[in-house]
This record gives sequence, structure tokens and C-alpha cells, in this order.
Amino acid sequence: MPVENGHHNMTENGGGVVTVDDGNEQADESGAQHADDGTGGQDGIVKPKSSEEQSNAINGAHENTEAPGSEVEKNETKIEAKSETKVDETESEKIRPTEGGGDVANVTTEAPDESSSKQDHGSASVKDNHSDPPNKEIPSGGSGDIKRSKPVVANDSGGIPGAIQTTDSKSVKDVKRTQHRSKESGSSLKKLKKGIFVSYSPDGSFTERRFVCITVKQFKENSLGEDIWFDKDEQNTDSPAWFSQRMDAVEKCRAAVCFLSESYLQCPVSVYELRSLLERRKSSSGVPPKVFAIRYENVELPSKYKDLIDHTVDLTRPELMKLSLYERASTAIGSLHKEVEACASVHAPYVPPTPERDLTKEYKNKKLCRWTINDVQSWLYDLGIKEFYCQSFLENAIDGFLLMSVMDRDLSEVIGVDSRVARKKILQQIISILEKEHKMPNNWHLRSRTQRSRPDSVYLVYDPADVQLVQTLKQELKKKHLQVTSHTKLGQSKDEFLQINGPQIAAAKHVIIVLTEGACQSPFVFQEVLFADWLGKTLVTAMFKSCWDKLKASLKAILGECPAIDFETRMFPESMDILQHQIKPLRKVPGVVLEQSYLNRMTEGIKSLQIMSSAPAWAREASTSEPKVFISYQWDVHNKVQEIKRILESNHIPCWIDNSPTITHHSHSQQQPSQQRGTSSSSSRSTISTESETMQGNTQRNMRNAILVLCCMTPRYLQSDNCIKDLLLAETLQKPIIPVLLRFIPWPPDHGPSQVKKLLARTSHIDLSNDKLFKQNFHILIDKIRRFTSGKH
Repeated sequence: MPVENGHHNMTENGGGVVTVDDGNEQADESGAQHADDGTGGQDGIVKPKSSEEQSNAINGAHENTEAPGSEVEKNETKIEAKSETKVDETESEKIRPTEGGGDVANVTTEAPDESSSKQDHGSASVKDNHSDPPNKEIPSGGSGDIKRSKPVVANDSGGIPGAIQTTDSKSVKDVKRTQHRSKESGSSLKKLKKGIFVSYSPDGSFTERRFVCITVKQFKENSLGEDIWFDKDEQNTDSPAWFSQRMDAVEKCRAAVCFLSESYLQCPVSVYELRSLLERRKSSSGVPPKVFAIRYENVELPSKYKDLIDHTVDLTRPELMKLSLYERASTAIGSLHKEVEACASVHAPYVPPTPERDLTKEYKNKKLCRWTINDVQSWLYDLGIKEFYCQSFLENAIDGFLLMSVMDRDLSEVIGVDSRVARKKILQQIISILEKEHKMPNNWHLRSRTQRSRPDSVYLVYDPADVQLVQTLKQELKKKHLQVTSHTKLGQSKDEFLQINGPQIAAAKHVIIVLTEGACQSPFVFQEVLFADWLGKTLVTAMFKSCWDKLKASLKAILGECPAIDFETRMFPESMDILQHQIKPLRKVPGVVLEQSYLNRMTEGIKSLQIMSSAPAWAREASTSEPKVFISYQWDVHNKVQEIKRILESNHIPCWIDNSPTITHHSHSQQQPSQQRGTSSSSSRSTISTESETMQGNTQRNMRNAILVLCCMTPRYLQSDNCIKDLLLAETLQKPIIPVLLRFIPWPPDHGPSQVKKLLARTSHIDLSNDKLFKQNFHILIDKIRRFTSGKH
């Protein structure tokens, strides 16, 4: 059915040829047969006008194109089979442009069976002969050759992509309504996509990362390709917002697949993801996510996460360890596929990527993490690596994501590069590429991690709505001789926001989060907190509003164990003193005695955010719960002990320690320091007799109320008289003793009083002597304490 639209027509003659008309010229009505050779000069075919004339006609039509959103109007359309078809110019259907303002979804109608047509002034007729060969190649008005066997209604741009066929004009509206509904459903599906999150350790080895890639690929081959969120496929691993995008995906996922390994339980990123999933499971709002675990290495999951995992696939069994990575991945997929598939919202058949046959130089314009398998092959070819080794890289599907983590052992044992010279050349080139990328302007965030922070500098993280409150806080901090900065501009995107303000965060030594009700869901606070933690900054929360339940799960995971100061119930000057003591503690000054009450108040005013938020407002001034753990320590590990106390209290285990440093008494010579406190009393054992009696009584009272005694062992601990008194008192009171090693000492100890050596030889110690062991074994300490406190030891 011919329709005149705007200033030009598209008509089809009996040969099925579509031509563009400017409204004055008419199509040739010849219905003669012609050969399908793709040219426009055959009989029965009207040769299209020159490209310049067509372009002018199309541009003129665009000027009169209706605005997007106009409805399909129809005055009258009449179609009669085996008869002439006439559509008046004023009765033509108006076709609405698409959202892009270009090509419009075209509507075609079935042609009459007989090949007869007429042309009247101001109208166009169509003659279609069913005996003509279908699907002719037709030169269209400036938009390439188009195959059509039926009449088409032209759009204003002259193109006819995605034409919709319908049998009558009444169904045009139905088609439009169907398109609208499909667009709505398509947008809703877009929101629901990527609902299955892949949680793995970014610090994992080459073999571990390769196993993750193989498993994810097999998930995709089982119709889950459109619903898997894997940061490698999202191509955001080189973005400064990479960490926040991962945590945001954790917040929105319906299911998560966790690859458990030793690296997974030590990497902060993967641990935060696990905590976020746990917080979402605890939360009463929303649907809790399903969590599936694949145990890649023989590691023990902390007890608090065991109830979180819905299904665990153990690949560390001896019969499975002998299998290849592909076979182990298939085993995991076979065990989890049905449960994971039930959580998916999009099921689409797997479409393998188009293989690239020719080697190109495109890798030179990409970052290493974005190299494809073909880019790696091109790079190896340019390096002059033997074809045999290149083929091995290809068979192992090595791309840039895997190449970044490859080591000499991986090249030799996994990929099969047995030439030491070739391995050295490959590794040197990888290091050289990474060093060059590190200096690129858009990799400023990588350089920020190694940037030296300014002393006594503070960065304030806050929601823009709290600007007045932050101005007051800035003035008070500046009075305490601190350099204070905060975000200056918000930018147009997450990357731009971090690019503007990230260098200031990197330059600061401390980051203070101003926690208000508006900050809980603020995207600016979310981005800055995650970026500051990724940089390794010391985070402190100034809690102006207790709103733990409103915080995002990711912020709970990161800030939950960080120190917090109560600005909601305490007086503002007192809270500021505590904040200053946390950021810039008073150093030891000869001849000056710090009052013990002041030290106690400074220390007791700092608690983890989770503990502080869970306590009612009236009870935040002082903790009313009796301590379960009495921590005995020597002052040389005071900071590490404070960290242990903070983590234990964040796990709802009340602790009690002493907070008195070495001080010099003004009543004696400056060369006579007081005795160092080595126990967990909240008051120091002074050399003054009256104070000493008070301290000893306080120590005995708190140890008697405690369930167990935690001894922080160091070489100096066994040389301290006060620490030895703590051990002997614990034995007298028949309190369980848990020794933890914060410095390396042989076990059982070979020095100290014989009574102490016998006492400690009967105990089982926990080694926390370095950062790796601290992260690896701390959950063992928590489990052991909980067994004692629950009476199950």
C-alpha cells in the first residue's frame, strides 16, 4: 500500500522495487519481469535519483517530521484484495519517528494479488505481481540496498530498518502498542539484569583467576550469560570507581557465587563483599540474596558466615584435586546450576564471541587488563615468541586479565613455556607495560595509592546537604592545628567526581565520615568512603545521628569495625577532644602527668560504629555490660591491642583493658619514669601507694567479673612484673587463659618464672604475630572466645 509521507514517497512496483520520490515525480508503473542483479536500470525498475537529490529530499522531509511521541493517526484506510488500492495524501498514515530522531519503525502492508495499478494526481498506487520473484535487492534512497517483496511505508529519513509487517491498517495501532509494551518490558529487564554476582579475590593467583574465568564461562554457556555480573566482563577493572561498582553490584544482586580460597579470606575487597552479603541477610528490608560457595582451596570459613552460605561445593576432595581446572569447574556447575538458574531473571542462549583471525596492532591502544586473546597473540608475535608457545597461550585462552597475574612458575608449568629466555622476556615486557600504564594521566588513582600523605591532614566526607554542619566542624578542627579539606566539586559522573576529589583524599592522613541521616544513602559519601578505604586511609566516623539500620550494606561492612565518636549524645566540645585524641594523640611530655580520668574518657569515647549504634542513646555515655574478656598486655603493643578490642566488640564481645601509658611523675626526677602498665586495668598501677591499692583492687575486680583472660604475648610481656601478676591472678581465680602471640616467641616460652612457664605450657596459643597471620587466624580467636562465653569449651 503506497503512502505519501512528508515530501517524499516510497513506492514499489510490480517488480518489488522501492524508490524514493519527492512528491512530484511518480514511479514507473511497469510490471515487467526483470533479473535480480542489484542494479536500477532494468525494465520495470525506476532508477533512483542521485545521492545529492535524495539527500536534499530527505533533509527536507526531516524538517517536517513530527516530534517524537505523536500518536499514529488514521482517517481512513481501505484495502481490497484483487482490486485497485488508492490512498489519498490527506488520508495517509503518519509514522512516528523513533527516539533517536532518525530511522522510524516502518509499517508494510500485504500487496494485492493481482498486478494492476493506477496513478492519480496527488496519490500513489502500487502494483504487485505475485509471480514476481520475491526478495529483490532494491536500491533505496541513500540508505543502501534493501530487500523487499512487499510494499513499504517510508519513513522520513529514507531508511527502512526493522520494518513491521501487518495485514491491515487497523493492526498498526496494535503494533505500536506492542512495541511500547516491549520497550517497557525491555527497560524493566535491563534493570533486572546482572543479578548473579561473582565474588572472587582480585589478589588471587594466576591459576585461581583462570579457574574463575573458566567457571564463569561455563555458567554463561548454560544460558546465564545475560545475568552474570563479573567485573572482567564489565571492563571496569581499570576505573577508579571499580571498587564502588563491585560493592554496588553486591548491594543489588539476587545471588552471589563466592570462590573461597586463602586469598579470598585475606583480601579486603572480597571480605567486604562477604560482610555485605551477611548484612543484607540480616536486614529485614528487601529480599535476602542467595549465596553459593565454591571451595577452591582447603580453607575454613569463619563461623559467622557459615549460616550465610546456602550451598557449598567442595573441590578440595582428593579425587577432585586430580582433575583439570575445566573438569573441576564442570563439577561445580553441575552442583550449582539448578539453584543458580532459579535466581536468574534472564535466560538467553550462549552466543560465542566472533573469533578474530587477523593479528592487529590494536593492543597498543588498550590497557593490558582489556586485552583480548587476539591482542595477546598479536603482542607475542611482535615480541618474536615462537609459534609453539603462542599456540599454548591460545589454547589456554590467555587474555590481558590473566596475563597481569602470570608468574614464572605459571609460564613454565601451566602454559608450557620451557625456555627460560622466553619466560624472562615475557615477564619483563609485562612489567614494562604496567609501569608505562602507571604513568598514564587516567591512571592517577593508581599513583594515589603510593602517594605520601601530609601529616596532621584530615579529609571530611559528607553529604552536600550537611554543608553548614561541616563548616562548623572544619573551624573547630582548624583551631586544633589540623589541615582540613573536603570535596570541592561534584562533577557529572562517578569517575569525574573521584578524579576531582580523589587526589585530596590521597593527600590526607585521616578521613572523617560525618554520619547523618542524609549521609546514609548519599552516593557521594558512598563513593568517597569506598575510595578512601581502597587507598588504605584511616577512617573515623563522627556520628551525629544513630542510623545504622539505614546504612547501605557496603558501608556497614566497611565502617562497622572502624572507630566512631558519639556527637549525638555527648557534648560537642568533649566529642571534639575525643576526635582530636584519635587523630592527633598527645605525645609524652616530660614533667607532665596526664590525668588517668582524662585518658579513660578519651579511650572509652571511641568504639566501633556497630557497637555505638546498637547501644541506646541513654546508655552510650558508659557501657553497662560487664566485660567478658580481660585483656592483659604490655604497653609496647598498645595500638595492636586497641585494634583487637575494637574487632572483638564489633563481634559483640565486651572487653576491658588498661589505657595508661608510660608517664613521668613530677614528684620525682625526670630520669625516674613510672612503672609501665602491662595489664588490662583501666587505671595504672602508680608508684604512689594510695593509687597502687586502688589500681590493684580495680584489676582484681574486673578480672573476677570477666569470663576469661586474653594474654597478648611478647618477649617484653614475660619480663613485666605486672603481666606476671596478671597470669598468677588468673590462675588463682581459675579463669581460662588464651595466649595470643603479637610478637614471635618460641612456644612454650623458654624464659620467665618457672610457675609462669608451666602455666602457659598447658594452654594452646593463637599466632597473630604478623598481618597475614592476624587476618588468617583472628576468626579462630573469636570462635574460641565464643565457646568459652557460651559454656561449650
